[in-house]
Amino acid sequence: MPTDIQFATDWLEERYRFDVAARNPQVEAACLQYLSTRSQINIIDIGAGTGANFIYLAEKFPQSQRWVLVELNPDLLEQARARLTAWATANGYRIKPGKSALYLRKDERQIQVDFLKGSFLELPRLLPLKDYHLVTASAVFDLLSKDMLQNLAQTFHKNRLALLTTLNYESMSYLPIDPADEHWIGLYEAHMQRQQEFGQALGPNCSAYLETCFARLSGEQLLRAPSRWQIEPADAEMHRHLLEFVEKSLFEMTVNGYSGKDLTAWLEHKKQQLKTQQLRLSVVHSDLFIAPAYEG
Repeated sequence: MPTDIQFATDWLEERYRFDVAARNPQVEAACLQYLSTRSQINIIDIGAGTGANFIYLAEKFPQSQRWVLVELNPDLLEQARARLTAWATANGYRIKPGKSALYLRKDERQIQVDFLKGSFLELPRLLPLKDYHLVTASAVFDLLSKDMLQNLAQTFHKNRLALLTTLNYESMSYLPIDPADEHWIGLYEAHMQRQQEFGQALGPNCSAYLETCFARLSGEQLLRAPSRWQIEPADAEMHRHLLEFVEKSLFEMTVNGYSGKDLTAWLEHKKQQLKTQQLRLSVVHSDLFIAPAYEG
């Protein structure tokens, strides 16, 4: 049986190509343009996982770079280091390993990547934020509560950090349409927003609330646009991962008092459609780029 870390790594690897296809080009272009005049950029990647944001973005920036990958799970950080080493080798970088960093060089461009174990909710304690230009996060903010997101927004604003946050969940829909889909997807989204020890996660309300947070802060520029996973019948492994998440979430909700009548039948119908390659799924996210309105 796979371990939790093996499952997490498998899931992050599987979703990567869908994330790449989904990212909104207008939001990405706004971020690249904002940083284009700097000879070096310093970036904090929060909830970094196995380093997908770095792998996707590093070659899009022509400048030398310093990245700090902040991740609470040390096993994922170890996976990130191995993954980035393989990526750098495949892309022609010379690599100098450090104790908690990688130093990469290709032609005149140098990239330093630091691996930092810690909670990104404590960023001011972890790093001198005034030294950085950009924070990146992917599929992270929809897991947070209002208080958490508001505190992060204030931290970024105070330290004049631009923010590129991608793949924040908004909605999902299956094809062919089943009349029961609306009920079960609604309950799945209610599970996202269930009360937890830290509070109530925002789930599909994340992007709208993030806009509200920055609207209260003076001088921010914000661009928000959709990013969509389109999962086709042949994408069996991605379907299986997502159905497993949905199934686990729905059974947790039924254990906690919500009606589970007809749930098994609904899940079995989806699995049969997957088996016969009839199942499609569209998952809508939002990408946002937020930056200070002036240089200072």
